[in-house]
Amino acid sequence: MAPLSEAVLDMIKSLRRNWHSLCPSERTTVCDADFMLEALQLSMAEINKEHSGEFTVSLSDVLLAWNHLLHDKLDLPCEDMEMVEHYKDIRKTYDAFLKNSNIFDLTDVYRKCQTLNSTCENKVMSPVQLLDFISGRSCTSYKNINLSGSESTTSRCNLDNKKGIYPKCGTSHLSAILH
Repeated sequence: MAPLSEAVLDMIKSLRRNWHSLCPSERTTVCDADFMLEALQLSMAEINKEHSGEFTVSLSDVLLAWNHLLHDKLDLPCEDMEMVEHYKDIRKTYDAFLKNSNIFDLTDVYRKCQTLNSTCENKVMSPVQLLDFISGRSCTSYKNINLSGSESTTSRCNLDNKKGIYPKCGTSHLSAILH
C-alpha cells in the first residue's frame, strides 16, 4: 500500500479529474487540516457569541470539538467521546461556512471519492487511516511526491513553486485549489 500522503494526493487528484460530477464549481478549494481547525474555531466562536455574547472559545473546547468533528464526519464511533456544548450548532455552522465558501475539507474529499467507487484509485484508504493522516500521526517525506503526473520526482524547491497542492511535512496536511 502507498504511504497515506500519496493516498490522500491520489484522492485529491481523483476529485480534480471528476470535479464536474462531484463539485458544485470548478473553483472548489480543498483545505488542509490547519484550515479545518481554524474554520472550526471560528464556527465555535460564532456559536459562543450567539449564546453568551462573546466571540471567544477555549483551546480545550476547540480540541474536544475537533476530535468529535473528525470522528463524526468520517462516520467513526464517537459514543464515548466528550462532546462540547452546542456541538450540533457548531457542526451546522462549520458545514455552512465550507459550503458558502465553496470549500471541501479532507473528509469531504474522502466522502466524494468514495462515491466514485469504480474510478477512485484510493479504494484501500480507510476512514481510520484518513483520521490518522489528518491528526498528524502519519507523516512521510514529500520529496518524491509528483504533482505533474509524470514519472520524474519533484524536488522540495519545485514543490513550493507549484500551484495547486502544498503539502507541509511535520503537520501532514494538504491544501489544493481545484481548477
